[in-house]
Amino acid sequence: MIWLFDYDLTLYGADEHCVIDSLDERISLTVQNATGVDTETAHKIRKDYLIRFGTTLAGLQAMHGVKPDDFFDFIHQPEFLTYPKPSPAKRSLITGLAGRRFIFTNGRRDWSEAGMEHMGVRDCFEDVFDLKQMDWIGKPHDSAYEKAEKWLAERVPEAFFANGTPADPSQIVLLEDSVRNLEPAHRRGWKTILVNPIPDVPSWVDYYVPSLLHLTTILPELVRDL
Repeated sequence: MIWLFDYDLTLYGADEHCVIDSLDERISLTVQNATGVDTETAHKIRKDYLIRFGTTLAGLQAMHGVKPDDFFDFIHQPEFLTYPKPSPAKRSLITGLAGRRFIFTNGRRDWSEAGMEHMGVRDCFEDVFDLKQMDWIGKPHDSAYEKAEKWLAERVPEAFFANGTPADPSQIVLLEDSVRNLEPAHRRGWKTILVNPIPDVPSWVDYYVPSLLHLTTILPELVRDL
């Protein structure tokens, strides 16, 4: 089994929303710097870009020519950021999962790696597949999942055919807080787990848990289905 964990609001949860909030402040400031608008208008532009382009960065690239690494260098300055708290319980849960474990994130890897170090779970994962490796076109674009499969095929070759497609897509399990990001995974035959306190569970979600620590409640059924 291959476990793919989203980082923001999945590996750490909604109870630590202050983590993503600290990043959001810098993202909104980036929008302001690129567009020359006030804070309120910047928030509206961000929402528009998320809907139209999938991420704020994609909108800034398309509309204002913002370079991705410049964007992340600005928003990832540690003195402005909050990181998740240590979580021995999550470490115990993750290390108990049979199979290979990776992070699949729409952020740049330095953000998730710093957070995992604070949580005490960095060594629970083999590697991080980040937005830069997706050529800056992230979830929910189909290309992100295609690239993820090719990347995984190099690390877990026994689970893939020679052409880089999964021998059994249902052996790839994606945990995400975003309903939208789970739909392309479901279409590819991956198992999908929504990790979100809001139980909005459309047809393409195979399993639902309100937080990561609730994963133990569905593991027997998940393993049985596989």
